[in-house]
Amino acid sequence: MDIVTSTVNGVPLSIAKPESPAAQAPAVIVLQEAWGVNAHLESVLQRLAETGYLAVAPHLYHRGSQTVFTDFPSAKDSFMALTSDGLGHDVGAAVSYCRSEGSGKIGSLGFCMGGSVSLWCATVPLVDAAVTYYGGAVAEARWPGIPSGIELAAQLKVPWLGHYGDLDTSISPESVEQLRENAADLARVYTYADAGHAFNNDTAEHYNPEASALAWSHTMEFFAETL
Repeated sequence: MDIVTSTVNGVPLSIAKPESPAAQAPAVIVLQEAWGVNAHLESVLQRLAETGYLAVAPHLYHRGSQTVFTDFPSAKDSFMALTSDGLGHDVGAAVSYCRSEGSGKIGSLGFCMGGSVSLWCATVPLVDAAVTYYGGAVAEARWPGIPSGIELAAQLKVPWLGHYGDLDTSISPESVEQLRENAADLARVYTYADAGHAFNNDTAEHYNPEASALAWSHTMEFFAETL
């Protein structure tokens, strides 16, 4: 499945299209980890397209001179420069593209940094349903204009699904439980006993194939119901 690029409202988008899209086929906006729209994120776009979704990843670091990184120290300045206004513009550009392609409902799917953004998208709301994989900033806010995950959970406007590893040293099980309690009826939260941070990323050291496969099946079920 080929990845194509387009630019909408100044935002570069990486796009994977299903081979035979249905009328008003749903779309999923894929939100990057701290590294940017890299090979792992493109593989997620391809998997979604193979399942029948229009999959679009906005490049959230496009305002800087570099959009893809291999280590966090190099990415930190771009990471910390994000704001609610900028993220709203960038996700909005992806939504506009999906609408122009005839998509009906639109979901978001974010990993790590993008998981935090995906949860926020469900509160604005910018999408019809949202999924978060190990999104940080659960107990404390990270970016201007975007509250902590625990606060956002109480502001959900659309269905939201969260995936968290119990061995994640950056997100405590206690904060995940508080997030679950605040989210109430609009949310589903799954935890994975033997998984750490980035357990879905098959290019990272903490990749857990069992947890990854189970989380993906939950994600596909969730999108089938909500989109």
